[in-house]
Amino acid sequence: MQRRRELFPADRGLQARMVLAAVLTPAVVFALLTLCVLMLPSRVLVGLGLATLLGVGAVVAERRRTDAAHPLAPGEEPDLRAIVTRLCVVADLPEPEIAVDDERQPNSWIVDAPGRAPRLHVTRGLLELLEPAELEAVVAHELSHVVNRDAAVMTMVGLPGAVLLRGGGTNVWFGFWLMAGRLVGTAIGTIAALGSNTLSRYRELTADAGAVALTGRPSALASALMKVSGDLVRLRGEDLRAVAARDALHLLPVETVTGWRRALHATHPSVQRRLAALARLERELQHARPAHRR
Repeated sequence: MQRRRELFPADRGLQARMVLAAVLTPAVVFALLTLCVLMLPSRVLVGLGLATLLGVGAVVAERRRTDAAHPLAPGEEPDLRAIVTRLCVVADLPEPEIAVDDERQPNSWIVDAPGRAPRLHVTRGLLELLEPAELEAVVAHELSHVVNRDAAVMTMVGLPGAVLLRGGGTNVWFGFWLMAGRLVGTAIGTIAALGSNTLSRYRELTADAGAVALTGRPSALASALMKVSGDLVRLRGEDLRAVAARDALHLLPVETVTGWRRALHATHPSVQRRLAALARLERELQHARPAHRR
């Protein structure tokens, strides 16, 4: 535990954002839904209810699809397992479950739901793309989310917004009044997502710093980010909407948010900002290392 505290000093900014997101997001959603019940016609409320049910179904289907990735059996992916084991020893963490998702898009994420062990997901595309040092840096990034406890907060806080956005965005025509309910659900979901997106953008920078603390190689994570972002651009023409729903958890988002929407709706800081932060950490490490005597 002492070793973990040395590697991951408390980030008050992250802690404050987690508390605000955990408290304010459910409160805002509840208040807005209560206001809708008090003020909107019953036909609109029926549409809102149907959109919510469709959203729950979509989120549950996505969770089942993600859970369908079986944890690694003994002997599978020994290099990946060795990386996870080594980093967990350094970070004084219990090992998470490891699942390899059969997806071409290169990405990783970690789910830390209450009542179960954290599960680290990496895609087949990521394993094929990265060198061992880069993969180690990415795994260290994901484990940092567990150490900082933001993985558990994101898993729960992002749920209300995800349900309403998925339900409101479904391509099902209900008629005018029911369609209005869908639009109301989308609006509430967008507002709910603002808090989780703010937390998500900040936590990625903190996890990048945690990965550097674990590996001591900012350049490895920087190289991984550049490779993954380049490959995602190459695959952008394919239908990635199914996996975009979990972008807040991804190492890098598959959906690009540009222009004025970025400040509110982006789930991650820009790759350029992350690379600049890693370059700054690299300089700090270089200055901290004692010069070799001749």
